[in-house]
Amino acid sequence: MHGTVFGDLTIDVGGVPDGLELVWRGASNSRDPGEALRAYFKVTLAEAATRRANLHLHFEHLIQFNSSTVSFLLHLVDDAAAQGVSMTFFYDGSLRWQAHNFESIALLKRDAKGFSVRRIEGAAPAEKVGPP
Repeated sequence: MHGTVFGDLTIDVGGVPDGLELVWRGASNSRDPGEALRAYFKVTLAEAATRRANLHLHFEHLIQFNSSTVSFLLHLVDDAAAQGVSMTFFYDGSLRWQAHNFESIALLKRDAKGFSVRRIEGAAPAEKVGPP
């Protein structure tokens, strides 16, 4: 699995003991980020499903994303659940804009199978957001 660049957005890929870690950096400010991201995540989800790997998407280093990116992420959660891929979103809880967006995603997708959202603040351990 390899990382990619879409305009001002870079996604770096690494391994974690239970799966793949995708670290988002820069800004997702394209008018339709889903256009490029759909193709990339189609391959990513297929690989994760084949490996039975969990996906850890880290947004702590993202400096900005727009509402079109939120829409893409909501669809990505559904696509992952449909393929039986567990996915966790990690965000920087000290950034108000990230907290607002990811708490909303956690609420909207609280019933999605295999999906969770975790808040990270500085060096503190990740804390689950949403219902237990």
